Amino acid sequence: MYSSSTLNIQFRPDLDLLTVRWLDALHPDLFQQDYHTILAESRSNNTARWLVDVRRRPHPTPEMADWAANVWLPEVVAALAPVRPRLAYLISPSREEALKASPSLQQSVQAAISPTRGYDVAIFNDEGLATEWLLAH
Repeated sequence: MYSSSTLNIQFRPDLDLLTVRWLDALHPDLFQQDYHTILAESRSNNTARWLVDVRRRPHPTPEMADWAANVWLPEVVAALAPVRPRLAYLISPSREEALKASPSLQQSVQAAISPTRGYDVAIFNDEGLATEWLLAH
């Protein structure tokens, strides 16, 4: 388990699932560090299934979304190979609307959810459905 003032990561061995929750606003200077911490926790627990709860975080900047989709997620694939990572993002309805309204954010989302990228990712508003999806495979 990892915990800071803004990020909590818990491993559920019974489900082979890493739950990642931002507890507060994401600090821009800690953004990449937080994401690398998630990957390190995943590797130390030998799991590739993650529930990533970003409901409490403010909307990402286009630069943050681009880095996550085009730099960090390929790093995740390489680090967890040959296992295919499976990530369920839990978002708020307001974040969903913001993503739909921003062409630059939508471009990063489309890149991130492409099935050809070596991982599976889906976006949910309901934690139960997100967990079901993660455990389905």
